[in-house]
Amino acid sequence: MKMLVACYSYTGNTLKAAEALQRLIGADLTRIEALKDRWYLFKAYYAIKEKKVPIKPCITDLKDYDGIIICCPVWAGKTPSAVNEYLSKLENVRGKKFAILITSGGGKQQKASVRIKEQLEKCGARYIDMLRILEKDINNDEYLKKVESFAKKF
Repeated sequence: MKMLVACYSYTGNTLKAAEALQRLIGADLTRIEALKDRWYLFKAYYAIKEKKVPIKPCITDLKDYDGIIICCPVWAGKTPSAVNEYLSKLENVRGKKFAILITSGGGKQQKASVRIKEQLEKCGARYIDMLRILEKDINNDEYLKKVESFAKKF
């Protein structure tokens, strides 16, 4: 199965987990990055308001892939605005498989994962699974065990 790992990472924690997953399953990796870097509080505000921001060019067409894994942090229970924009730009999603990898410091993660899941299912994609990784797991390398187990689904 040829998969695309699409990753947005602000602190590097999500990227660390996404790269480990990418290596384990032999997937392609595309970085989701806002066109204009903003101060963290602006990013958090935009996430809370579920806004979108322009993003740098990255892989958005899934025609050459069997599926996609969206990797992102959760801010105040919401997805980052660059991820919201990325999801709206995805093409050839119908019939593809998808999974979600979410990182956070703790707290509410459910809303963010539900938003991603609903948006991709609305486009005709088929949900596989979701992995939640806490910041403390990244810091002590516990995330590797979780990512290895998650990778077996692909």
